[in-house]
Amino acid sequence: MPTEEYKRRTGKQLTYRIEYDQGEYFIYRDGFMKKSFPDAMVTGISQKEAKPELMLKLAIGDIEALNGMDE
Repeated sequence: MPTEEYKRRTGKQLTYRIEYDQGEYFIYRDGFMKKSFPDAMVTGISQKEAKPELMLKLAIGDIEALNGMDE
């Protein structure tokens, strides 16, 4: 599973690690999982659309907006 380090642009500008793949992503900070998105189909994204590149973009958006996690 590919990984990407991402530093938040606002707030405390903390660094997060994103693990992503076809239809899923997981966000970690300091070794703790902050958010998991294990199945894109549950949210209505088709498997055809849920490519790893889209999953990475969605994860970055969640980090910037702190969707479902604290800073």
